[in-house]
Amino acid sequence: MSTNEVQLNDEGKTKARRLIDVNNINKLPKRFRMTTTPLQAEGADLPDLAGLAELKASGSGMFSQKGLHCMKEAIGYPSVTIVDLRQESHGFVNGMAVSWYGLNNNTNKGLQDEEVLREERRLLDNLAADLVINFDHLEGKSVQLEGPLTGPRTVLTEEEMVTREGLRYQRFFVSDHHRPLDRVVDQFITFVKALSDDVWLHFHCRGGVGRTTSFLLMYDMLRNVGKVSKDDIIRRHILIGGKDMTDADPNDVLKYAPAMERLAYIHKFYEYCLHNYQDGYSTSWSEWQANADSAS
Repeated sequence: MSTNEVQLNDEGKTKARRLIDVNNINKLPKRFRMTTTPLQAEGADLPDLAGLAELKASGSGMFSQKGLHCMKEAIGYPSVTIVDLRQESHGFVNGMAVSWYGLNNNTNKGLQDEEVLREERRLLDNLAADLVINFDHLEGKSVQLEGPLTGPRTVLTEEEMVTREGLRYQRFFVSDHHRPLDRVVDQFITFVKALSDDVWLHFHCRGGVGRTTSFLLMYDMLRNVGKVSKDDIIRRHILIGGKDMTDADPNDVLKYAPAMERLAYIHKFYEYCLHNYQDGYSTSWSEWQANADSAS
């Protein structure tokens, strides 16, 4: 971890740094991809594409307010739900996406959802009240303004911004670089079971890589298990622009172990889907996993 990414408070603990993730410009967010995008594979056969386009789903990194307009135009679907996968505190100032970045982007790790929401609200309220706002800058991770932000401003949570733009919003709290907690997996399965057929889901995290790919894989598995193999589901999401979950650096002491745990989880989640899709997932992930662990 670069020393440029770590800042300590008076107690010697890691301090979250206030960043601008994305400036408010008319541009699609990083790693934007859709399951309806035609696929090509050089030097190899395409994976099975059954049910991929029918998912009506997309993914990306963080977006600005104007970036959301670009996404809506690219998706071109009347009913879109934004699925926010960020546990770290974040929001919007004058349409710019802002967040609080700690060591390994895990500032809120270990907090309950309600605690995250309270802390996020406090931080955003402070931004609205402060006369002058200075943002930190991390090379390659944030936007640098020419000077401090002054004057009137609009400060919104992501839910407030998204719903003002006429879209629906759903949040699942997931720590960066980690697999979702079991209770979050249960929440997601319940959410998917209740979806109507006329909705497009757009998944995002900060960078559009690990968490976004994980949930797109999970969504695809829930919908298409029994028709498409696990390997084909994983490969087709790599081809549309998602992360290759097997690609992890063993020398990265902070990220390698969580990456391997996340990969093992993805394999096990497919097994859950395979054993439970025929009865509409009446057994929760947590219950199935507990039974599977006790039987092994």
